[in-house]
Amino acid sequence: MARRLKTLADEINRVPGYRAVLERGYCNTDRKVGRLRSPGKGRWGTRLIVYGPGGEVVLDHNSAEAYRRNSEVEDWLAYLLEHGTHRKFFVFED
Repeated sequence: MARRLKTLADEINRVPGYRAVLERGYCNTDRKVGRLRSPGKGRWGTRLIVYGPGGEVVLDHNSAEAYRRNSEVEDWLAYLLEHGTHRKFFVFED
């Protein structure tokens, strides 16, 4: 089972040059039917944003999104610790 985002954020903050911030995240569950939008109930969760050495966002993980797993962050962190650099993936534009 994957670790909590708070635990992962603490580990990321120990890596020199990287800063992890936890926020409240939201994902709407609206459905588009033809030209109309049917409102859904939406979901709230935790959002982990990681800033790299240059201050740019290198990871943006919103656990409120469907099918998002904390293991994705664990994989990203394992790569960072093994290679000493990050991969630019899991960055989503709002």
